[in-house]
Amino acid sequence: MTKRAPAVLLGGDQTALPVARSLGRAGVPVQALGQRSEPVRRSRHCAEFVDLGAGDGVQDRWLEWLLQNAAPGSVVLPCADEGLELVARNRAALLERGLVPIEADDARLLDMLDKQRTHELAVEHGIPVPRSIVLRDRTDLERAIEEVGFPCALKPLHAHEFRRHLPGKGFVAEDAGALAEYFRLTQDAGVEMLCSEMVRGPDRYHSSYHYFDEHGDELLVYTKQKLRQYPVTFGAGVYHIMDWSEEVAEFGRRFCRKLGLRGLLNIEYKRDSRDGELKLIECNHRFTASTALHLAAGLDVPLFVYNRLTGAPLPRVRPPYRENIGLWYPLDDFRAFRDYRRAGQMTTRAYARSLMRPQSFSIFDRRDPAPIVVVILPRIRSMFRRIGRRLGLGRKREDLAQVPEAKQPETERTPAGTRS
Repeated sequence: MTKRAPAVLLGGDQTALPVARSLGRAGVPVQALGQRSEPVRRSRHCAEFVDLGAGDGVQDRWLEWLLQNAAPGSVVLPCADEGLELVARNRAALLERGLVPIEADDARLLDMLDKQRTHELAVEHGIPVPRSIVLRDRTDLERAIEEVGFPCALKPLHAHEFRRHLPGKGFVAEDAGALAEYFRLTQDAGVEMLCSEMVRGPDRYHSSYHYFDEHGDELLVYTKQKLRQYPVTFGAGVYHIMDWSEEVAEFGRRFCRKLGLRGLLNIEYKRDSRDGELKLIECNHRFTASTALHLAAGLDVPLFVYNRLTGAPLPRVRPPYRENIGLWYPLDDFRAFRDYRRAGQMTTRAYARSLMRPQSFSIFDRRDPAPIVVVILPRIRSMFRRIGRRLGLGRKREDLAQVPEAKQPETERTPAGTRS
């Protein structure tokens, strides 16, 4: 096989793993920048993992590594919003180094990272969106209470900045008191938030994926659905299925063309049960957590993007593809099901029936088993700690630790003086 240029994956945690698997199987040397806990670090398809941590300053650390260590010709593929912003603000420096960043109109890329700007552009071009107000002071808070109503979602304008300070993707406020408390919390963290109405209807979201070239021609299109999420009403997807919807594809096509977007794009919407209309939720300008599902359906999107950037022949990624296959996160999906059942939104029979299809998984792959161990081990340790606390073992260890040194049993000590 002809030697291929390296691909450098920027962050992404679980999102980076199927990208590495796709490119590694195609003979592409994969380098990943992230933090030590990310499962891609253990993938047999990751030739080099560089632990540069996370949080404040991560973009600076990534950029320094790229400019000093990445081989000229390397393809730079963001798998997280931090990486997108890095490319958009430093494309000239990356090109000068001889690197090949993702294809995009950088001004529009930054617009898509800003939820307020995304909604403004959608409204300007006649794309339906939920009612939203940016919360900057108490006056905005009072406007939101009056105009948006409850329940409402409190979303960060820039998701990657929110995740530096707070877990999750935002909050759902059921009343004015909760909204005021969440607003105070995010103000203390220095994160700007968008108060948005909750689109009425079940937790079923539609997504379309596109790739547009510099002439506005569509090179790639497919659609999927997110059937369940956890936490319910405002969480991460835990059960997705591949499908094909011309309506959803046309909605995304219209959004991208009206805004003049280029490169790989994922547009997410939800159908409003009040008027039956699709409403724009967000636009991602990168690989998403569903990449493993796309691969299982026969759509090798990472290789498509890589080949597009390197000038190699493009793999086929248009319909027909394998529909009705699922992407399943078993534990969190079961938790979601229990909440849906309590709310009277799903029966046990309906849940079981929904699983009667071929399943794929974000992390588990029998041909690349090590990453799943990285994810499962902390959960197993946590489970045993909880069991230990329930059995009172934690209390016994605390009591033993208070025993004078000379009275501790010699058989339970190691030569280093710590408990074995």
